[in-house]
Amino acid sequence: MLLMIPIAATLLSLLTSAAVNGPSEMEALQVLQRTVAVLGGIEAIKNITAFSYDARTIYRSQTLTQSYGLKRSDQSVSAAGAQIMSFRARNGMLQERIDRVYSYNDYWIWAWPTLAPVINYSVVVEDGPDGFACFNRGQNSFYANDHTVALGYADPYLTDYLVHQAHQFALPWLIKQFLAAPSLAMHDIRDPLTDVTLPGIEHPTLGLTLVVKNDLPYMVRSYEQHKIFGNSTSDVLFSTYSTFGDVLLPRRFQTVYNTFNMVEDFFVDILRINPPWPADYFEPESSKTSRASPQQSLDYPRSEVHEFFETALWGGPFGFDALNVTVEYPIPAIPAIKSVWVGYADYVQLLVEFDEYFLITDASPFRSKILIKWVAQNSAKKIAYVVPSHHHRDHAGGVADYVAAGATLVVPEIAQDYYSNVNGGEIKFATYTEENPFILSDGKLQFRAFWHPESPHAVDWSYGVATAACPKDDTGVVVFNADVVDPGDFNNQGPVYPTSNAVRWDAGYARQWVFAAAQDRVPRSALIVGAHGSTYVQNVSNVMTLEKVVDITGVLYPDIGASTWADRRRCG
Repeated sequence: MLLMIPIAATLLSLLTSAAVNGPSEMEALQVLQRTVAVLGGIEAIKNITAFSYDARTIYRSQTLTQSYGLKRSDQSVSAAGAQIMSFRARNGMLQERIDRVYSYNDYWIWAWPTLAPVINYSVVVEDGPDGFACFNRGQNSFYANDHTVALGYADPYLTDYLVHQAHQFALPWLIKQFLAAPSLAMHDIRDPLTDVTLPGIEHPTLGLTLVVKNDLPYMVRSYEQHKIFGNSTSDVLFSTYSTFGDVLLPRRFQTVYNTFNMVEDFFVDILRINPPWPADYFEPESSKTSRASPQQSLDYPRSEVHEFFETALWGGPFGFDALNVTVEYPIPAIPAIKSVWVGYADYVQLLVEFDEYFLITDASPFRSKILIKWVAQNSAKKIAYVVPSHHHRDHAGGVADYVAAGATLVVPEIAQDYYSNVNGGEIKFATYTEENPFILSDGKLQFRAFWHPESPHAVDWSYGVATAACPKDDTGVVVFNADVVDPGDFNNQGPVYPTSNAVRWDAGYARQWVFAAAQDRVPRSALIVGAHGSTYVQNVSNVMTLEKVVDITGVLYPDIGASTWADRRRCG
């Protein structure tokens, strides 16, 4: 919300007042005064009431949620695109409109025959306690059946993120908020590469820090709590300054997460100041959804909404609870090996019941607390081990919940550092390597997790196998496979794509895994439970045989029986 205080008078009074709270605030005001002077002066800044960034040649984005590597973003979302970000201060509020069009890179579209490769949406945002975000055209959703249909008003958590993002990007407006603030504080921001420190000015209410370099705004920093990385920073960096009328403003904007990862990059070809927009340019247009004011939540932190929305994976709050848990038994003769899902069957996990505890594969956000609650309601045993298949957020975003509930985190050795800040660093690890897979057995059941270097899909990708502790050749064996094989037939109210065509999974990746499975002596008769099914919600299948995958990939798989998994010392 814009503070309607005379800017020049406020700055002058703060600089001369005995009420300035010590050297830190005085220094912050002096840094701010020099920055304003370099940008063009107080009057020039004050006269900007509206402006827009028109990025026609460069709009690119990357994802931290779906990267192959662990700590560095290496997978793009927008391969090419353009956008206009428009801002206006009116009636004490900041208004924003984003008109964005971009193309997915092939990572996202090859597995979805019906997914249009181009996203095109327009959203209007207004801050304040009664603020809102409303999609007047289209939506930024990977999952929408038709993303050209306007979403309408966003949920409160997405609204909060979009308002916060508007504050970070609206630099002329933001400078005025710092000038009008009743108090400021300053601390040094250290650059980890050069060890150089830069002055950072904290705004008392916006939760933003203006970092200055050579008397120009260098970045606006937001501090966040990330469920995997712990204390994190989300920065908007400014560069390539040019003169527009009487003011000096940046043309390059980059969103950088935790200093190293650039997740958004655009270049302003045209910057307009006080343009003559139509009266309804920032007005919401929706009658199908209700307005939702911005709201923050520990269950849906801003860091998570940011990650999911900007990769078009945000679907709003998860609307299920423990009453919506479904349990199935892939091998009826071994009921202790269960497949479980919450709400809908396009995300499935294995829940293996040992004599004294449970082991669960994967740790999806939102579902994690629900499954912990469901287990507590239905058993005196607890989930003692959580085994994420890989670090992607839909498979590991709920790790912290299981760890906080006392579970041991089972990951490949190379991934241990990635998870080191989960639950404030209070973690019990069980790690494994290619030579020494994770093995858990209680004399009745066994579970093994396997990892190989240069795995398909993610560097830490792994798969799990559950069966009896002393299997015979006709004993059932269950393989948990996430993303590399998605079982089932694909039918989106149109032509049926049979499993044999591997429409929603890559046969090349699957072939790599089949060779690894043979190396790990996985029985040819094994049944695969996929984390994701290959059909939409109303017709999902999450199970198929390894034999079928062998047929699809054309691998000459060896004739391995389940009895090879029996421990001769224990099983006789």
